[in-house]
Amino acid sequence: MKRTHLACCLSLAATFAAPALAQTQVTIYGVADAALAYGKSDDATYTGFIRDGGLAGNRFGLRGSEALGNGLSVVFTLEQGFLIGDGGPHRAGRAFSRQSWVGLKGGFGTASAGYQYAPGYLIPYKYQIMQGAPFLAPRSTLAFGGGYTISPASGARWDNALRYAGSFGGLGVQGIYAFHAQQSDDGSTDRADDDRWGLGLTYDAGPLALGMVYHSVGSGSDADDTQEVLIGAAYDLGVVKLVGTWSKKDADGSTAADNTLFSAGVIAPVGAAGQVHLGAAKLNPRGDDNNARAITLGYLHALSKRTKVYGVLNRLSFDDGVTYTGNPGALSTVGSPGESTNAVIAGISHKF
Repeated sequence: MKRTHLACCLSLAATFAAPALAQTQVTIYGVADAALAYGKSDDATYTGFIRDGGLAGNRFGLRGSEALGNGLSVVFTLEQGFLIGDGGPHRAGRAFSRQSWVGLKGGFGTASAGYQYAPGYLIPYKYQIMQGAPFLAPRSTLAFGGGYTISPASGARWDNALRYAGSFGGLGVQGIYAFHAQQSDDGSTDRADDDRWGLGLTYDAGPLALGMVYHSVGSGSDADDTQEVLIGAAYDLGVVKLVGTWSKKDADGSTAADNTLFSAGVIAPVGAAGQVHLGAAKLNPRGDDNNARAITLGYLHALSKRTKVYGVLNRLSFDDGVTYTGNPGALSTVGSPGESTNAVIAGISHKF
């Protein structure tokens, strides 16, 4: 009798608990990516690990959702970056240095609030070689030198932001408004001086992919906001995929901070698991004798659905009048005006 009563109680408890358990889901995920590099420019050399991974930034995250009914869910992401070479933090002082947000998801798309990616982080990689990786893809590398927030870096992660993302057939829409760091007035500054907003559109139709990104970034002062735009395209011919981007940045005044950035590349499959990538980019700031150029030959090989190995030969060249040689990433810290940096990079990237 006691056994029957206990069984009935357990069955009843399971009946009431099952819906709650079915509605809640938390996923642990991440990336472990280690890349070794050798770079040389004149008498200067770089030998060692790339700081934040090669093909993808290292991260450990929690992603969760709870079904509220009628197709509506609460969703959240908490994601911390780390340095695989020494175990240190991706950005000091932040418990979740890559993302931290919560929102609602339904048939309308996703509306969220927190520390989030702007469209300039999530969209441009689709139109570049080597997955748009900062140290491997020419456009992403030179975007650091050009001071773009339309790049796969912390400049495209915005504090205290409201974001919307939706997909309607082949059309994708993203929008974000960030109150950013300054959220109060002290009488001497305007709270809105460092606000920023962005829009992103993507269109995918068979072999054709198109994208556009616009960012307006507050200066934090009385200076005019910086305007950035990117247009990207990709076309898959089967035997080869063509990719390209055009970007423009317009900062306050008429200085070298204004620039255009162009990139183009081809991706060719090799067997069932390999890809050869070849691409180039040119950064052209306002003024004379201050351009930068990058060219990359790379190879990606999938060992499984979640693991890839890669290798890259990269050349980064600066005109005599450049002032930003240290900006495009770890390898170019050995660069100098009028010189070229030649680099060899190899690594392994695993998603879990």
